[in-house]
Amino acid sequence: MIDQEIKVGKPKKIDGRIFYPILKIFHWKHKQSESYSVSPVALVVIEGDLKYMFPLDEVENPEDLMNMI
Repeated sequence: MIDQEIKVGKPKKIDGRIFYPILKIFHWKHKQSESYSVSPVALVVIEGDLKYMFPLDEVENPEDLMNMI
């Protein structure tokens, strides 16, 4: 069995902004084994009435993401 879900992580409030991670949870189950994997997919930032979503697969350098935020 292979199952895949997209979940919203717990929010963190930093400097008046709220950050939500978007996660992909992969579950693989076979007769004698089972495994899970969690991968970050995007970061959602809420600042007042504005909402931003940064897809992490498009960011090559973590410093670039920090500069955008």
